[in-house]
Amino acid sequence: MTPKYRAGPKDDLIWHGLDSMTLLFHRPSGITHMLADPAPALLEVMDSTLLTAGEIATRLQARFDVESGADTDDIISARLEELAALGLIAREAG
Repeated sequence: MTPKYRAGPKDDLIWHGLDSMTLLFHRPSGITHMLADPAPALLEVMDSTLLTAGEIATRLQARFDVESGADTDDIISARLEELAALGLIAREAG
């Protein structure tokens, strides 16, 4: 089964740019996370719809200058798993 990912409500997050990093305060947990690219971009293109890593990659390519390829897919999948482990997105069986 292909995992699918869903972002929580946009109001749960407070964003603050800090040089090349993004500080992200997650209201439900009360934790501030320091994120590097491409994690903030992943969160920007996600919503409450269940999406596969491939669908998220397509959204990234449409909005940002992202190359397609196996390496890109692997990077996106790894970052999605990290965001899920942090509790910033939900991971569900597809």
